[in-house]
Amino acid sequence: MACDPQRVTIQPTRHVGVTLDPRIAVLVRPDGRLQFGWDPERALVLAPPPGVRTEQLLAVVRLLDGKNSRPHILWTAVGYGIAPTDVSKLLGDLDRAGLIDVAGTSPVADTITIRVHGRGPLSDAVSAGLTDGGIRVSRSFRYSADSDVRRWNALCVVLADDLVAEPRLVADLVQNGIPHLQVRLRDGRGVVGPLVLPGNTSCLRCADLLRAAYDEDWPHLSAQLLGTVGHASPAVIMATAAVALGQLEAVLAAPRGAPPSSLDATLEIDLGAHRLVTRRWPRQASCSCTYLAPAAGESNRLRS
Repeated sequence: MACDPQRVTIQPTRHVGVTLDPRIAVLVRPDGRLQFGWDPERALVLAPPPGVRTEQLLAVVRLLDGKNSRPHILWTAVGYGIAPTDVSKLLGDLDRAGLIDVAGTSPVADTITIRVHGRGPLSDAVSAGLTDGGIRVSRSFRYSADSDVRRWNALCVVLADDLVAEPRLVADLVQNGIPHLQVRLRDGRGVVGPLVLPGNTSCLRCADLLRAAYDEDWPHLSAQLLGTVGHASPAVIMATAAVALGQLEAVLAAPRGAPPSSLDATLEIDLGAHRLVTRRWPRQASCSCTYLAPAAGESNRLRS
């Protein structure tokens, strides 16, 4: 059977228990204390409970791989001579430091879909990054008269590569309360955002209205960019995709993580000047999103 080029699907492992952030190194200090991470400002150092050897505590920490339920971790720890109260304190310390995730506190990767709409280097890079991260990805590059964003069943839509997104698609995303993130290349530099949560944040048309307020010819110029894909060096493309993926990671971490910085804003990547500039795009009272979008807080996908 031929593979559908419009859809890429993977089935990652479902976590059933407590998961220690796999990015964090676990180190043993000379005095037997465990150190989580090696950032000089953020590393967490914990001492074994009285009467517990370092290797016993380390064995329990190794159980925090997402495959073991909390009761199983507590039961196994007793076999190592560690009291359930001490294990609960360990988990509490790690949780307060933001180093663990408990099953059920964030969307499971194999139950969500992110739609990447567009054709070009950014679409490919973002799709590959999401897939490598265990996220189900669906793809498209045309929005025809009979297209319906509701059939995409996506947690979030990435509008990639096109310098100006198709107006009808943008209006449909807003009207149906579907979060979307714009990612594009402008004059050799990367631009990520705004991330739009319909009814809660500014939208792409808000940004157009604000730009037109400063340049009355902007609508005429914008129309010429419709259907155009930007160009940049491979390094800029990779950097822009990385920033976009970081914003999507923040979306998937909600509500536990910090809000994405592209809400009501664009993140503009200038590798030549080694700068990442945040440009604010506040909501506009005259924008159609004020009546097209669901009421604030009604979107069933994300919260700002």
